[in-house]
Amino acid sequence: MFENLDHLYRFPTRAAIDALALRFNLPNTKNMQDWEYEVADANRIAEFLAVYQSAELSEDEKFTLMAMLLQSSCDAIDEDENFLRSENWMQFLELLERDIDIHIHLVWYWSCTDTEDLSGAWSITPFIRPILLQHQNRFVKN
Repeated sequence: MFENLDHLYRFPTRAAIDALALRFNLPNTKNMQDWEYEVADANRIAEFLAVYQSAELSEDEKFTLMAMLLQSSCDAIDEDENFLRSENWMQFLELLERDIDIHIHLVWYWSCTDTEDLSGAWSITPFIRPILLQHQNRFVKN
């Protein structure tokens, strides 16, 4: 059902982290592991989305910001399932799919493809998997 897309592994660059930390006034210290997840904030999703859509970001910045948005959206779902009916949620899904070429590995990762049982998966996983299934064949290594 799921193809292995690990060959598309990508990570946030130092330049993207530095630029986003400055733009959003976020902490940014050398000892932060998985910076993009540590600084995620469900209360700032609208702000993150506005900047993502501003067309002022490099591809690396978009990738890193989308990782922040994935964690922030997951946190928002955990806090209040009404988030799934919000404009921010719809906008997030639209951007994720629009820029799937940039974000396919993030989608693959957050889809928890190693399990059918979603009881231990992230709350966002059931909503991300359909995006993966729709697009994964374009990215399979031949």
